[in-house]
Amino acid sequence: MYGATPGSQQGQQERKDGLAKNPRTNYQAMFRSGSHQSATRGWLKPTWMTDSLVRKGMFGQEMGKGFAADIHCPTGAPRESFIKITKAEPGGIGDEPLWRPTKLGIRPRNESDAMKRYIAGDFVGKK
Repeated sequence: MYGATPGSQQGQQERKDGLAKNPRTNYQAMFRSGSHQSATRGWLKPTWMTDSLVRKGMFGQEMGKGFAADIHCPTGAPRESFIKITKAEPGGIGDEPLWRPTKLGIRPRNESDAMKRYIAGDFVGKK
């Protein structure tokens, strides 16, 4: 069941027909708002159900044949729920350009001395 997104809700409010369709991406929700928690949707492709499928292994360059659970099982969220986040511009509120976790030194590539000690295991009690 196609859950609603902020974009599909915007489409539902702006379209004359009330269709919950995102005006930017054309993603269409089945619900005008929210979603149905009991509904699940699997992405089962016919090739996933064959024993003769030639496939690359999960790690390395090994080629195998047949079903592999970590590669072919229909797990995880539906594909439309995976997103990519791209920085558009420097942000911040007022004169504070840094996000608080970055300012505190607890973000990757901006670790404070304390965070580097924590990562190295120096906060663990030693006997």
